[in-house]
Amino acid sequence: MESGELEKEITTVRLRDGRPVLIRPVRPDDAPRLQALFGRLSRESIYYRFLEFRKEMTNEEAKRLAELDYQAQMAMVATHQLGGEEYVIGVARYAVVPGSEPAEAEAAIVVEDCYQNLGLGTHLLNCLAAYAVDHGVCAFLATICFDNARVLRLIRSSGLPIQSRLDSGALALRIGLEREAQAVPEASPRRSAATEEALKPPG
Repeated sequence: MESGELEKEITTVRLRDGRPVLIRPVRPDDAPRLQALFGRLSRESIYYRFLEFRKEMTNEEAKRLAELDYQAQMAMVATHQLGGEEYVIGVARYAVVPGSEPAEAEAAIVVEDCYQNLGLGTHLLNCLAAYAVDHGVCAFLATICFDNARVLRLIRSSGLPIQSRLDSGALALRIGLEREAQAVPEASPRRSAATEEALKPPG
């Protein structure tokens, strides 16, 4: 994809506390920023993001997550400037399931703990869903912990149609991406740590 097309996807949003945050497509040079974000996540956030505990994100994994084709694989990152340095504070991504027709994609969202409860997860979901629809994706597939009621509320608050089933102690979700449901409302301010992470990561 041409750089000019990707530039159209860059947007600035404001968190509930008024801070501006830039949301843009991921770039290959974001790999170390993704690793740094992982290092700042709480154990709870890591578990809800990966459905397991992990100690680190390797260089190889960070590179894989930062180098995408922007078609079958896409990620939006939320960044914030602190002290003249750019930090990735949230990520939303999808990966199209090979052979699915119409296209469905496994999806993931994670927000750094200290930026949760401020609506950032909602903004990321909105941006990713809009991009996915424009690129022929009809639904996101997600797996979350069966007892993660807050994440379910986040997804349900999007207004997107959801189908769910219990699978080996986890909830398997199918989230439809109909164009008329793309307006994602503001997230509930009652969300606590790790509630804006949803959806098992692609791969």
